[in-house]
Amino acid sequence: MINLDRSVDRLASARAEFSRIGIDFERVAGIDAMNGVPFTAPPLTETEICCFLSHRRCWKTIADGPDEHVAVFEDDVVFSQDAGSVLADDSWIPPNADIIKLETFLSRVRLGSRHIPVKNGYSARRLLGQHLGSCGYVISKSAAYGLLRNTERFRAAVDVALFSPNQMTAARNTIYQLMPALCAQAAVVGTDGPLSLIQLAPRPHVDKRMADRIHSEATRIFWYLRNRKFLWTEKVDAVRLGGLHDCAK
Repeated sequence: MINLDRSVDRLASARAEFSRIGIDFERVAGIDAMNGVPFTAPPLTETEICCFLSHRRCWKTIADGPDEHVAVFEDDVVFSQDAGSVLADDSWIPPNADIIKLETFLSRVRLGSRHIPVKNGYSARRLLGQHLGSCGYVISKSAAYGLLRNTERFRAAVDVALFSPNQMTAARNTIYQLMPALCAQAAVVGTDGPLSLIQLAPRPHVDKRMADRIHSEATRIFWYLRNRKFLWTEKVDAVRLGGLHDCAK
C-alpha cells in the first residue's frame, strides 16, 4: 500500500480500512513531490511523476519477490464489505491474467462478455477499453517486470499506462476487471476522510503532437488485433462497487 511519509492521517485511515476487512498490508513509502522531482517528463506534472515512481517502486519489489501475484493499493482506498475473503485467496486469478483491476472509477467501460467466476458473487471479465485509476489492482510478477522494463521513460500518468488501450504498456498485457469492483478511491465514492496526497495535483490539458497521435493510433490498432477474438463485448455504464455502493451497471 503506497503512502507518503507525511500522510500520517491517510495511513491511519488506510490501516482502519484494511483492519475492517481483516487483511494485513505492507506499507511502501511513496515518492513525495514536496522533496523534489528527479527529472521532468512533459506533459506529466511533478505529482504524477512521483506517483508513477511510487508504483514502479512496488513493481520492483514484486518483480524481485517470491509471489506470482500481488495486490497494489493507494492509501485512499475504500473496500467493499466482503473484500477480505477475495483478497485472502489468490486461487481465483485467471491463469493468463497480467493485471486485474480491482477498482472502479464509476465511468463507462467496455468489457468482454465472458464471466469467470471468482467467489461471493464476484467475477472477472476482460477489460477491453479504458478504465482509469490506479488505487487498486493485482499484478503478476512477470507483468511487474515487463512494466519496469517498458516504463523507464514516462509517456503518460501511471493509470493511463496501466489501463488505456492507446498505451503500449497496457496493450501488451492481458487485463481483467473484477465485477463488481472490490475497491474505489475515497473521493470517487464520496467517503469522508483526508484526501490522498499521492495524486492530488490536477492534470492539465495538453494537446498531443502529431507523432504522439500516430503512436496512440498504432497502439490502439495493435490492441484491437491482439483482442479481436472478443467479438461479443458489453459497454457498462459504471462498474459498481460490491457490497457498499449500488451503482447502476
